[in-house]
Amino acid sequence: MAVFPRRKYLIGSAAFLVFAGLGLWALFLFMHKPIGLIDRPFKLTDAEGRVFDSKELQGKPSLVYFGFTHCPDICPTTLFLLAQVLKKLGPGASRINALFITVDPDRDTPEQLKTSLAAYDPHLRGLTGDPAQLASIRDIYGIDANILPGTGKNYNIDHTDTVFILDKEGRVQSSFDLHASSDEVVALLETVMQAR
Repeated sequence: MAVFPRRKYLIGSAAFLVFAGLGLWALFLFMHKPIGLIDRPFKLTDAEGRVFDSKELQGKPSLVYFGFTHCPDICPTTLFLLAQVLKKLGPGASRINALFITVDPDRDTPEQLKTSLAAYDPHLRGLTGDPAQLASIRDIYGIDANILPGTGKNYNIDHTDTVFILDKEGRVQSSFDLHASSDEVVALLETVMQAR
């Protein structure tokens, strides 16, 4: 029977733990690093009928959320959270883009977006556009949106519930969902706003 010196065994175990720790640390860094620059240009239409050019993502931080105004629960809850965040930012709210990009262009006309978002905060800018173009933008952000069976116009949409925080260069720096607190989001935004 082979006998392995205890010291070599302990050294081998220690080395394994070190490499495992380094691997976990690398995974942590990968998961928390900026996702990258959203550099695929696009143009959409806002609730006032004006053109929104993706170039507007440059120059100031942005909150970007994908949803639809007929959503029964998740979108209203997330929009309420965003309204709380914008209120807590006070005058600083005018220093960021707060964008609601529809996943439901058939029902979310500019007029519908204007009426629905007015109930939350005046800084929220609703965006709609051509279905194919919206699908392309969702692809950029990794957003899934699938229409569930319904009757006529009374369908629901299962979609990714994520709000993205972009820096002044248009890079995704962080993300959150409706479970975040408004104070946590404000802290994240202030960090991004203060970055040079």
